[in-house]
Order: sequence, then structure tokens, then C-alpha cells
Amino acid sequence: MLLREKVSWIDPLSLARGIPEKEEHWVFFYSGQKRPYTGRYSILGLRAKQMIQSESFAELEEALDQKTRPYENMWFGYLGYGLKNTLEELPKDKPGRFNLPALWMINFRLLLVFDHAERHVEIWAESPEDQAYLPQPVEKQDSLYRVAHLTSNMSNTDYLQKVRQVLENIAQGEIYQANLTRKFYGAFEQEGKPFELFARLCERSPSGYSAFLRLGETYVLSSSPERFLTLDAAGVVDVRPIKGTAPRFEDVTLDEASRQALLQSEKNRAENVMIVDLMRNDLSRSCRPGTVVVEDLYQVTSYATIHHMASTIKGQKSPNISGIELIKGCFPPGSMTGAPKIRAMQICTQIEQVERGVYSGAIGWFGGDGTIDLSVVIRTLLLQPGHFEFQTGGAIVADSDPDEEWRETLDKAKAIIDTLDIPMNSLEKAGIK
Repeated sequence: MLLREKVSWIDPLSLARGIPEKEEHWVFFYSGQKRPYTGRYSILGLRAKQMIQSESFAELEEALDQKTRPYENMWFGYLGYGLKNTLEELPKDKPGRFNLPALWMINFRLLLVFDHAERHVEIWAESPEDQAYLPQPVEKQDSLYRVAHLTSNMSNTDYLQKVRQVLENIAQGEIYQANLTRKFYGAFEQEGKPFELFARLCERSPSGYSAFLRLGETYVLSSSPERFLTLDAAGVVDVRPIKGTAPRFEDVTLDEASRQALLQSEKNRAENVMIVDLMRNDLSRSCRPGTVVVEDLYQVTSYATIHHMASTIKGQKSPNISGIELIKGCFPPGSMTGAPKIRAMQICTQIEQVERGVYSGAIGWFGGDGTIDLSVVIRTLLLQPGHFEFQTGGAIVADSDPDEEWRETLDKAKAIIDTLDIPMNSLEKAGIK
């Protein structure tokens, strides 16, 4: 039995703060920034009923095939980058420091849907007991985190050398573009409440795709600006890859100049259109012939710390293709791989020498009615007791300048290091230990 109730508006951040520590598995998808294409709803999932922790799509695919009422068969969580190895013949990734499954999805007994436009909350519950299980709102608290040290899987010298290696691959005609990433690790000397760190990240980097996942002792804190893929009830698919970046400035004149430079940049336009072509190709595998179209090209959107260039591609899913088959045909997000996709992934795996884990994958939900909403995992911080990690990257193309690419990885990390109170010079000096 599904119980539905509409109640007066409650601030979603305040309500999520009140979730008791004993609730070991829950998710909070927060639309902290309104955009024309997203940002109306936030969702809180509580009282985990079923969990899938897997190295492939198979168990999730089977769960979504169950014939239950749509809102009783919604799954929330992440699809890690490592799922690529179940889709293509690719080199095996070297394990990282966070030992997590490639896929972690949860089905909940209680969902709270916050409508930011209508200012009300809809409660979906499986029983009166679940319906009554509502935390009490709690006001903002101090995060109380202090970082002890920061290291990386690549020193700056290493990163510059690896960019040059990718440029050589491009010069030899193997690829047109590769999204090279680097990982940062750290330890805490003082720890507070992970959710307060998430709220702080949302303040410093508001986005339409913020997410907080409590997965036992692991916390995933994401403030992604990028849509991977949505699928609505009518079968319309929408992807919005980001490719092209420029820094923000406090000075209005400098900031506008940076935005215009991004808009006019031939290099960034080339990066963007390559991924648009890649995503058109991926979608064409699962959409009706002739329905895949580019609706917006080279659209610059400004965020708290960065300007981004994005494009929108839409299509009509073929009726004989399931939602999971659609995802598998497009995964991983093209903006995180390069082009051609398979060879770019092979090269990046060999060069990066450590698994990306959750990063470069997707976070979001699958509805029992076939609908899907997934973001790309960027601007994301992972926490485990005493430790954290985050990752940044950028697209390397033929005319990339290694020093500019290095600086871009720092620009993209600004929201996270500001949240952690890490000075920029610590990021610049981070080496391998």
C-alpha cells in the first residue's frame, strides 16, 4: 500500500540535518540552484528497503523489470565509472583507496519530494509507520572539519608530462580528445558532521544536481552542474554534456571578459562539438531514427566558481529499448571520456593508473515507470572515517597547452577546497606520498 500526503513547506536542508545517526543508508538529492531545465524538486529517501551493491548493471536491470507500482520501485544511488568494463573490452583499473562497489542503488520505504516552485512537500510512504517517520528540522551547525594533509596520485610535474603524452596520442591519430583526470587524497585531524560539509559545499557551489549519499561509513557529497541523461514518461531523452571551462572573477569586468572568451574560444568549441557528436552517436543506438537533434549548442552557464559551456541533445527512445539499455548505450558520460570513446578510455586508464571510482560516473534515480534522472559525477567529495578524496580533470585536444590544462584542474577544484578550507597553494604543491 502506498500512502501519499501533501504537507506544508519544510526547508529540505534543515529537515535532512535532523536525520538520526542510526539511519545508515539514505540519500538526499538537492536542487540548490534553479535552471530552466532542472531545479524544481528535491528528494529525500529514508528507511532503506532493498540495496544493490554490484559490479555490473544486471541486478538493477532485473529489479527494474519487476511489475510493481511505479513509486514503489524507484532506485536511488550511483553508477560508478568502473561499470565501463562490463560494457567494453578495457584495461583493468588499479584499485584506489576507497573500496566501493561499481554500482550502489537503494530502494526506500519513505520518500519526501520537495516542490520548490509550489512550496509544499509530498510524502510517499509504504505504511503509516513509515509515514510518521519524519525527522525534526535542525538549524545550521558548524562543520568542524580540519584537514591534516593533502596528497595526489599525480604531482604537477607528472600531470604536465601526462598531458604531453595524451597530445602525442592525438598527434599519432589515435584519438581526437581525452578527458585526463587526477585524484587528490587527504586526511582529517578533526571531523564534524558530513551533512554540514555538504551544506557548506552547496553554499559555495550551488547547482541543480547536488546530492548527499550516506552509504554506511561512506559519504558522497556532490554539487554537480552537469546533467548526464533524463528520460521522461513519454520516452524523450535529454543529455546536456559540459565541455569548455573558464574561471570566475570577483571583478565584474574581468568576469564578463572570461565568459566571453570561453564563448568565442575555438579550442573550447572544438572540445564541445566533439562530445556533442559522440553523444549523438550514443543516443542513436537507442533512439528512433531521425529523432536525435541538437537543441542548444555552445551555451555558456555561470556557476559560483566557474563558467561552463554546455550543449543539449534530445531524442525519442525506441519503444523496444529499456531505460537500462539506453543508459548502457551512453555510459560512461561522453564528457568524461573523450573521442573516439573506447580508445580514449583505454588511454586514460593506462595513464591515470588508478580507478576513478564514483567519479566520472552518474548519480540519480530510476523510476518504476521507466523515467530516469542522472547527473555526471563531478565536483564531488568522498568521505570515510578520517579520510577524503576528490578528483578533477579536463579535456585534452590537439591545441591544448599543458600549463593551462593544469590550471583548469585547480579552477575546477575551487569549490571543494574552499569547503574544506584548503588553501590553493596546498593544491598546487600536492604530490605523491
